[in-house]
Amino acid sequence: MEYLRPVDEKSTIEMIPYSPEYREEYRRVYNECFREMRKALDIKPYDFIQDNSFFDSGMENVYLLTDNGALVGSVAMKDSEIDDLIVAREYQRRGYGRQILLWALEHIRSERVVLHVAEWNKKAVSLYEKTGFEIVDTIEF
Repeated sequence: MEYLRPVDEKSTIEMIPYSPEYREEYRRVYNECFREMRKALDIKPYDFIQDNSFFDSGMENVYLLTDNGALVGSVAMKDSEIDDLIVAREYQRRGYGRQILLWALEHIRSERVVLHVAEWNKKAVSLYEKTGFEIVDTIEF
């Protein structure tokens, strides 16, 4: 998807760079967020983060939303791409996903912003479309 219809809305949250103190909570939330989709699409392993090697590189592009020390959600940004936007199950349906997305859009230093989402994930597709993204290409697995 590509950000083609910019919205006139600003994020009301502050995010922090990833910190290793959130490693186990990040692993839990990440795996919970993607497990159902990975099972439905038969992408193994169903829990993608199996060990600490996941955290060896790329975490400098990850930002966290926390609330009193608890991980609410996260997003990864690299160049012009938004990736792995997640919200902990206990915080879903409260607008955090939209706020994290808006925050990422404000912090990407590119005129062209893209993201990838599985068509299976209808809630995410809907969120992205309501926030100005449009499907520009599809990839079959």
